[in-house]
Parts: sequence; structure tokens; C-alpha cells
Amino acid sequence: MLVVTAGLQSGFYKSGCWHLSREFVNFSLKIIRPLTLNPLRHCISAISLTAITVNLLFWIPFLILFALIPALIPIAAVRRGCDFCTDLSYRGAVAGNSFWLQRILGIRMQVTGDLPTSKWQKMLVISNHRSWFDILALQAVIVPHGPIIKFLVKKELIYVPVVGWVCLALNFPRLTRGQKPGGKGKDFDSVTSAVMEMDNSPFALLNFIEGTRFTPAKREQLKSKYEYLLNPKTGGLRLMLDNMPHCDIVDVTLIYPADMDFWEILSGRLKQLDVHVTCNPADEISNIKQWVNSRWQEKEARYQQART
Repeated sequence: MLVVTAGLQSGFYKSGCWHLSREFVNFSLKIIRPLTLNPLRHCISAISLTAITVNLLFWIPFLILFALIPALIPIAAVRRGCDFCTDLSYRGAVAGNSFWLQRILGIRMQVTGDLPTSKWQKMLVISNHRSWFDILALQAVIVPHGPIIKFLVKKELIYVPVVGWVCLALNFPRLTRGQKPGGKGKDFDSVTSAVMEMDNSPFALLNFIEGTRFTPAKREQLKSKYEYLLNPKTGGLRLMLDNMPHCDIVDVTLIYPADMDFWEILSGRLKQLDVHVTCNPADEISNIKQWVNSRWQEKEARYQQART
């Protein structure tokens, strides 16, 4: 957990308030974009975002505390106790968000397939990616009966208030996506370190292997062969499996009834999200690229069936 204090020192203070402000503005603009909602819907979205933010702010001090204690007291028993408390705090935050989304906004998650059954199970989670809401949905589906979820994040995300604090406290792997000299090597080390950490504290590592959120414009730009998905990238997944070959791969398909972004979803416009889950032992997969392509073909078929 020493990486938490190191991240705070090298991230926020070294880059300065300008970088923090710029990333926060960019993040906010990505969330609050649609102008087609009526004023009431905008109010509901603002209230929902506030509720989620307040819930996270309540749990963040606990997450930071349980991350710092093992760094100050490097004793195995203390680390195990803090890991247990971190797990409880994470689940509390997920339960709070899920209560608002499902009970207050009335979003129904229709889940089919094989859900995880052990909270201490090592697994890799892959999914198609359409919205920031995907993360909240995956947490609501997997965390209650399975392990907590960590995910690969862009390094710039740590400069976003609240969201960045969670990423630092939970030591999420931070990627540069090779945009800076030596970036690919640093990304390799970040992913490898996250996978090796599973030996001490099991969790699920989430990877959106399309690399970015789906939009019709990105589909054209990236020349995707799918109508509702982007082409998957298997390099990062192969790297993870090289370091933990005996894990389970949980493949999740998130099917939205219509195209909508995070702000619209928070307004209550989304009434049902179809979620299909399959669990696959990594040992049984001989060709990861071929297997992923077959999974994406099945996702596309499910989307076509749902949208017609």
C-alpha cells in the first residue's frame, strides 16, 4: 500500500492545481453533455450524481485509512485486518450506489448466466463498454456475491476529485496507454503488479478490452466490424493471463435498450439493463484471440436481437 502515499506525492503535488482543474473540467464535460433532456430530467440527474458523490465521500476516508495503516505498520496481521475492512468499505459504497440506482431511479438489472459465487475468487472481468454507468452496473452485479472489482484506469483520472481519490486509495492500476516515453513499459509494470497483488488480497480485475467507450463515431473511426461494439484488443488480457493462468475469466455483456450516456441514465431514463454473464476457466482457453472474437460475435448477436 506504499504506492498510495507515493501516488499522492507524485500525482497531485508534482503536477499542480492546473492539471487537476483541467482534468476535472474534461471529466465533467464528458458526463454533462446532453441538451435534449427537459429541465426536470436534468434536476434528477444532478440529484443522482450528488447522491452517488456523497455516498463515495462517506466511504473514502475509511478506504484511505485502511490503505495507509499497513504502510505505517508493516505487519502481516495488520495488513490482513485492513484488507478485510477495505473489502467491507468497498461493499458498503457499492450497496449505497446500487440502492439509489435500483430502488430510487428504478433501474432494473435483468441478469442471466453464471454469477460469481465466492467473495475470495480470483478473476478477470471483461465487458463491452458504452458508458461510465458500466462500472456501477458491473459492481452492482458482481460485488454482492463475488469479489470486489478493481479496474485499469487512465493515469489522468487520478486528478479528478472523488473518483481519483478512490483510484488512489484502492491502488487501481494506472495506465499511460503508451502516450509518453517509456509508457508501454510502465503500463506493463502496472498491470503485472496488479495481477501479482491478487495473491495477497483476491479481487476481480476489470478490463474493458475495446479500449474506449462505444459511440457510432468511434465505430466509424476505428473501422469496427460490429454494429453495436468496437473491435476487442487482446494484448492486455493476454498479459494478465500470463501472470495468472489458473483464474476464471468472467465475460459480461451489457445491453442497453437505446443509446444513452451517463447523464441521461442518471435522469431515470434507463428502465432496464440486460446483463449476461459467463464464467470461463482460463485453463480451458487455448487461443485467447480466437476465444475473445467468438465472445464478441455472441455479444453482437445478443445486441441485434435486443434492438430489433
